[in-house]
Amino acid sequence: MPLRLATILAHPDDETFGTGGTLIRYAREGIEVHSLCLTEGEKGWAGIDDHIVPRELVGPTRAKELAEAGRRMGLASVTCLRYPDSGLADVNEEWVVRDIVRWLRRVRPEVVIIWGPDGGYGHPDHIAAGERALTAIELSGVQRHEPELGAHWHAKRCYRFVAGAELIDRLSSLMPAFAEYMETLDVKPQRWTRDRLGAVIDVGDVLDAKVHAMEAHQTQAPDLAMWATARAKLPEIFREETFTREYPEPGGAPLESDLFAGLRGG
Repeated sequence: MPLRLATILAHPDDETFGTGGTLIRYAREGIEVHSLCLTEGEKGWAGIDDHIVPRELVGPTRAKELAEAGRRMGLASVTCLRYPDSGLADVNEEWVVRDIVRWLRRVRPEVVIIWGPDGGYGHPDHIAAGERALTAIELSGVQRHEPELGAHWHAKRCYRFVAGAELIDRLSSLMPAFAEYMETLDVKPQRWTRDRLGAVIDVGDVLDAKVHAMEAHQTQAPDLAMWATARAKLPEIFREETFTREYPEPGGAPLESDLFAGLRGG
């Protein structure tokens, strides 16, 4: 049986824009990669001036874009739930956790990636997704917890995707509007300096494939333009994707370069 990697994130482009390089890298190594998205992102862009799709079709369209991005990344499956975009934190937590537990027990991943405690840059949906996912990962391994959701499953490792301090600093300098937006959020990004990271994945060899997958998210044209500008001016900061380790050994050092180190047979 192949090893499995799973992501549990909030919006249809989180997997691609955020962790796409990592997912592509492992899929190409023969790891079975699965993605769970908790919302359809219906409050996101509908294209420039809403000209790509009608507002009421944004959610279903973005779910289709995620499916195409998953195909381009080589994912084994993509699942998109329909919890409310920009309102995930207000939904009954038990409902969300239960859906995630059911999914985890079906997919049965050895390694799980979720949003970091600050949601990357303070996004409330990202923060809520990370909290719900962490609870679900723990409950999934409890044999007596809701056995009707499937046979219990213990993930061996959990990593939380975070935006490194250097990335935030340089993007803020290049794009003042991004820095201003972050200031409006209740939660500010933590300073994820190198000594606080648990893993850094080199995605330099798959950057072109990541960009190809990102381009599947056509409704997100303004974000695509922003990232294209940033990559053109600061290409070096996109060669890594950074994570903090949640368990089995929380925190930073020793810094890992492979989320599956020690888990591969042979």
